[in-house]
Amino acid sequence: MKKAFLIITLFCSFFLSAQETEKENLIKLDSTWGKEVFPFPIRFAQEINYTGLAEVRFPPKGWRTPEHIFFWSYTYAWSINYDKNMTENQLASDLEKYFDGLNSVSETNNLNQKATATIVKTITEKTITFFEGKVATYDHFATSKRFVLNVKIASHFCEKTQKTLLLFKFSPKEFTHKVWQTLNEIELEKGFCKN
Repeated sequence: MKKAFLIITLFCSFFLSAQETEKENLIKLDSTWGKEVFPFPIRFAQEINYTGLAEVRFPPKGWRTPEHIFFWSYTYAWSINYDKNMTENQLASDLEKYFDGLNSVSETNNLNQKATATIVKTITEKTITFFEGKVATYDHFATSKRFVLNVKIASHFCEKTQKTLLLFKFSPKEFTHKVWQTLNEIELEKGFCKN
């Protein structure tokens, strides 16, 4: 009887935790943008060794349509228990692990799909450091071809909570393309450092 009670309690705790995770809003966007929320460690990228939460937001249309302006253009936030400044090398390594996980790359599988990333710091303003770069990876969702994603990253350090919030913006379009007008306006929700 005690064992059954324990199993039910654990199930309820997991279910309630999953519901709370889905309610989390890290990125300030309306409900027309698709949303996925999941905890760290990321199920398909276990090598990214953080605890916390990730939120991915996809544009209302065109994310998987190669001819569309928003093809592979999306935003992603990580709220992680990390109390140091993020470095260019660390971000590049994390992105490589993320996209390798997405494409099931391992020492013996999908080696032609292995990601490479280059990240450079552009500016620091108070507690926010900005980065830009490129991720060469593989598109197994639409084209089944290698391609390059341009990325902008804002790394926010929350001193009160000793957490880091990363806001990633991706697109295969160059930074001068008009799709970046939309992506550049995307922000984190207000008060993200309070929790």
